[in-house]
Order: sequence, then structure tokens, then C-alpha cells
Amino acid sequence: MEQIRKLLSEKSRVCVAIDGRCGAGKSTLADRLAVEYSGEVIRMDHFYLPLALRGQERVNVHYERFDEEVVTGLKSGIPFSYRVFDCRIMDFGESILIGAAPLIIVEGAYSTLPQWEELYDFKIFADISKEEQKRRIILRNGVEGYQNFENKWIPMEEKYFAEYHTVNRCDCKITI
Repeated sequence: MEQIRKLLSEKSRVCVAIDGRCGAGKSTLADRLAVEYSGEVIRMDHFYLPLALRGQERVNVHYERFDEEVVTGLKSGIPFSYRVFDCRIMDFGESILIGAAPLIIVEGAYSTLPQWEELYDFKIFADISKEEQKRRIILRNGVEGYQNFENKWIPMEEKYFAEYHTVNRCDCKITI
């Protein structure tokens, strides 16, 4: 993307957020950008809510841990690591080291919460049609998995997008 290339020519380190609808290609885009620009990817899926925090009136991300482990690290400008919450075992798994790469990409729904505005040099919203979203989720998670997305995850994301005006707060909107 031309905007990212331009920012990298002006700054020694650029931080990009890719927010958007499930199935829209956020991870794919982040991975492509990381390869093209020797970047590092931080995935919001690694900040899945532990059981003790579920059911509360909040967005579906462990933002307190993101603040502590990622925001602090990004602001320091030096390599840092964060723990991955593995929803298959409902506990922490590996830690990931984020090096001193020129491009840091934070990808996933909830990545552009207002409290993190100052972190990002550029924010992307990845969009998708309802029909294509359904097709991709079924392909990735099966029909039963799609029902869970349709009944739980998609409504939670849509509430977040509406409440925080996510699309309008991003610098560009793309359909992958």
C-alpha cells in the first residue's frame, strides 16, 4: 500500500492497525504486509478474554493485558514480548517476541479502540459483504462454526463498530 510505503520512507518505525469484520482478510493482509516490509504482526486474537472476564459489559478483548504487554512495549521502541492466550486450552500458551522491525502491524477486531489512537500511524478497516463473510467463515470454521459466529461473534463486532464509529475513525476502508 502506497500510504504505508510513504510512512516508512519518513519514519524509522511505523505502526499500522487493521481492524474489520471477521472473515474480511485482516490476518492475510497483515501477513502480506509483514513479508513485504519486514514487519512484525501482533494479533488481537492473542488477547482473547479469559473465562473470569467474560459476561461483563465490555468489548471482547483483554484490553488491560494489551495495555500492559503491548502498548508499553510499543511505546518503549525496543523489542518486547507478550503472552498468547490460547482459546483451545483456555490458558496462556507461548510468548511472542516483537523485534525492532520497521513496521509493526496490529491486526484484528478491536485493534482500533480509541484508547490506542496514538499508537497508530495508519488505520485500515477491512470490510466484506455478508454473503462473502458467510462463505469464508463456513470454509474456515464449518457450518456449525458459522452458527456460532452468526449468533455471537458477528453481533458483538457490529456493536463495537457502531459504538466506537470504527469505520469512520480508520484512514481507509478496503475490501479484500
